[in-house]
Amino acid sequence: MSPKTIARCALPSATHQKRTDVRPLVESCVRSRVDSRVRAWRRAGVRLALSTCVVAVALLSVPTPQRVSAVPISERASAWIAITSREIALELRRSHSVPEVEQSAIAGRKIREVASLVAHLLEADAEQLRSVWVSAPLTRKIALFSALSQVGVPYRTNADAPFIALDCSALTKFAWAQAGVPIERGSQYQYARAERVVRDDAQVGDLVWYPGHIMLSLGVPHLIVHARSGQRSVEIHRIDSTRLPSMQWVSPRQ
Repeated sequence: MSPKTIARCALPSATHQKRTDVRPLVESCVRSRVDSRVRAWRRAGVRLALSTCVVAVALLSVPTPQRVSAVPISERASAWIAITSREIALELRRSHSVPEVEQSAIAGRKIREVASLVAHLLEADAEQLRSVWVSAPLTRKIALFSALSQVGVPYRTNADAPFIALDCSALTKFAWAQAGVPIERGSQYQYARAERVVRDDAQVGDLVWYPGHIMLSLGVPHLIVHARSGQRSVEIHRIDSTRLPSMQWVSPRQ
């Protein structure tokens, strides 16, 4: 407030010019001006807050691109799949002496249970998955359930320690080794040494490859189990249909 303004507020009336104390008038005038400024600042603050809220709501309402992510699966479900698959794999490995016509019945109930849960989690056809798994040859079943026994195991670059840590090619190497089919480490090597197959003809345990990564087929073209890089672990996954054309299917059985 300028000195002139204060002076004008401080002028006494003509009839009391000599005796009037100007200080109460000055204080009253200053207080009035200050109060008016405070009220103005408060109104401006409310408008600013409202504007900020409007902008925030507008930003939240703008659609953002959705990242493609793996199907979220609880630790309990992952653990059940791994433990039950381990039991199935061990039971299958002990049945090599069983006649081939009877092999499809081995661990049949557990296989159907795991297939039903996996189909539910990946939104797949449960009856199709159960049928494919039960009818698969013994060797391929062992490879499949050996891989599924590792669900939840952490991914580590260059790791080759089943039940502790694995990378993508170590998982497929372990799975097929349990079935009696040795394959070496390295996604590119496994792809190059395997036999090419048509995607729609892929069987349980076939390998699914794209540069830098390799996975194991669940017997249905878009369903796989793999050791995912990053802060992830071995997991079941449904491949996005837009990525299928860029992938190659191969069989380690030659």
